[in-house]
Amino acid sequence: MRSVLATALLATPLLAHAWGADGHQTVATLAAGLIKGTPTEARVAALLGDLSLPLASLWADCAKGVSPAQNYTYPSPGKYAECVPLETPARIAEMADYVRRNDKQCQIGLDEDSCHRQAHYADIAVQRSRYVLGFVGTRADDVAGALRTAILVLQGKPADGPPHFKSKREALIVLVHLVGDLHQPLHVGSLYLDPQGHRVDPDKTGLDVGSFTVGGNSLWVERPTQLPPAASGPAQPASAGFGPPKLHTLWDGVPEKLKPQRVDAAWLAQARKVRDNTGDPADWPARWATQSLEQSRLAFEGLSISAKQGSHWTVALPPGYNARAEAIKREQLTQAGARLAMVLKAVLAD
Repeated sequence: MRSVLATALLATPLLAHAWGADGHQTVATLAAGLIKGTPTEARVAALLGDLSLPLASLWADCAKGVSPAQNYTYPSPGKYAECVPLETPARIAEMADYVRRNDKQCQIGLDEDSCHRQAHYADIAVQRSRYVLGFVGTRADDVAGALRTAILVLQGKPADGPPHFKSKREALIVLVHLVGDLHQPLHVGSLYLDPQGHRVDPDKTGLDVGSFTVGGNSLWVERPTQLPPAASGPAQPASAGFGPPKLHTLWDGVPEKLKPQRVDAAWLAQARKVRDNTGDPADWPARWATQSLEQSRLAFEGLSISAKQGSHWTVALPPGYNARAEAIKREQLTQAGARLAMVLKAVLAD
């Protein structure tokens, strides 16, 4: 099934990204608070050096600024303010080295993103009840698979990749980001639609590339004045800001009350109530993906979807959608922060 998907998407650039900079830093800030004063905090600091956990959470998105077409240089420093602290010569070289080793070393279509970009998401049909490798939209190196690989590296176990991590430091930096990615619902669950805007099930009918909504990037939203703020920075699709907002972009953004500076003792107390994971940490990402898939069904619930117009569908949001989205975002950011702390404690133990 994975080979079918790769073939079908040859002409479809995969533009889906995840939380903007604020969302990722909220996740990392929660995790930093949960490990504060523990041996895990010291082990994280030893690997990250002068990178804080919140700054490290942006690294994998800022690495998208490395251009394979321009000999793996970083041609646009300063384009995104949140990436500026990572734009020193040494850090740019570190990002470029990662992109070079994770550019075309996986199964990708001719017009798809490079391997390191594909590791940020999956596109599972919302008809599925759980994440299982082999469903349309999954790959061995999707966001759950990439996280599994990073965890194996941090555990000191064999991990062939992709992605290919050269060190525990690199695996940790990418893991911090991908835990956030995996908890953005539209980063895991996706709609597949026919030309009339009706849902189809690619695992039952076979994949028609024209039905793929690219994680919500092909869903253009009406009535933008009623929508929550969109994300800024490198997590936005390239076409953001032109024409109607895309549903995926709107889910990337977080409101003021969910930004990292709003993480306080009460929010940390809420995160401490998240149920501990059990078993091998390498198996946790698949479980987290199942939970995000459940939330994606709520994210797509109640949408009025038009017939296809060229390469997109237009959607109208139902009453109360903003409040629903905000509640889901808070839940997912809290879960992500708690689970990031849990996995750090598990894999960086003595």
